Amino acid sequence: MRQKTERQEAKDEDKSQKHISNKTPAITTDIVILQKATAGFEYIAAPINTQGEDLLNLARIVKAKVIQEYGSQTFPLNLVAITDGARTIRHRFLTISCVAVTIILDWYHLSKKFREMMSMIAANKLEKVKHLKFLLAQLWQGNTAIALEYLKHQLKARNPDKWHELIGYLEKHQHEIINYKRRSQAGKTIGSGRAEKGLDLAIGSRQKNKGMSWLSL
Repeated sequence: MRQKTERQEAKDEDKSQKHISNKTPAITTDIVILQKATAGFEYIAAPINTQGEDLLNLARIVKAKVIQEYGSQTFPLNLVAITDGARTIRHRFLTISCVAVTIILDWYHLSKKFREMMSMIAANKLEKVKHLKFLLAQLWQGNTAIALEYLKHQLKARNPDKWHELIGYLEKHQHEIINYKRRSQAGKTIGSGRAEKGLDLAIGSRQKNKGMSWLSL
């Protein structure tokens, strides 16, 4: 009976994989949120054809939108991007602006990274809560030096590899970590809430097309 069950599970899994492979390949969509000169934000994505191929270059679209919004300004324009800091995103901003863009590490991704990593580093749940309370409080105020010092000397790691990985992550992105508390108090964006909304809008719009389906991977 056990053998029969395993065979059936294998058959079901094989059918599932064939079903997925026969469907239209997944389409990756990049969305940029541009803060408008007057008020509000605009969600920008490249238009696609029925095969999911970009009809226009997203970088050119964004550049045209920036010129449209801010082209009449006579003072230098400070370009700031709030993102998870992926290398491909940096390259895209360089394509758009042709100059260096100030990158702010998104608070959501920063805090999520620490929570996930600390689950593998801390000795137990109580230690995890204690460490996160201190580290996130320091990072919220942009105190990366204090956070690094704590990580290196005040934390006994259960998983040394993940401990080194988290230290490397913080060292790599420390120049992108700001005083989120001060920026938040000023009413400025610090997280990816609007980005998540943009994804919802894009998915909702494209799901209306015939033959479209959504698969969580």
